[in-house]
Amino acid sequence: MGKKFPKVYSLQERESALRMLEQTAGERGTPQFTAVSRKTGISVGTLKRWWIKYQLDRQKQLRTKLEEAISSILARIENLAQETNNLKELAPVVKMLSELLQQFSEGEFGEEWG
Repeated sequence: MGKKFPKVYSLQERESALRMLEQTAGERGTPQFTAVSRKTGISVGTLKRWWIKYQLDRQKQLRTKLEEAISSILARIENLAQETNNLKELAPVVKMLSELLQQFSEGEFGEEWG
């Protein structure tokens, strides 16, 4: 008996399975791996590996968006500071940055942001 190699799944199969996992995750955030496995024929272990990579990729994308937003806000603050000595004009921009950082620290960001 020869060695059994793992099945190679197409990109479409992977994307479809990840969509199903996302739909079953609900508010708890934990997908129903077994149910999706039964429906797709993809092993639970494979689904879990895909899910972990998917979540890590999403976190990287969110981090990039946040870094870009903060850089943009800081540049705006710097430009306003050079253009005016009136601190009242800087206050809304600083408040926006503060709220952004507060939301991020509390984990309130989702896909709808950015």
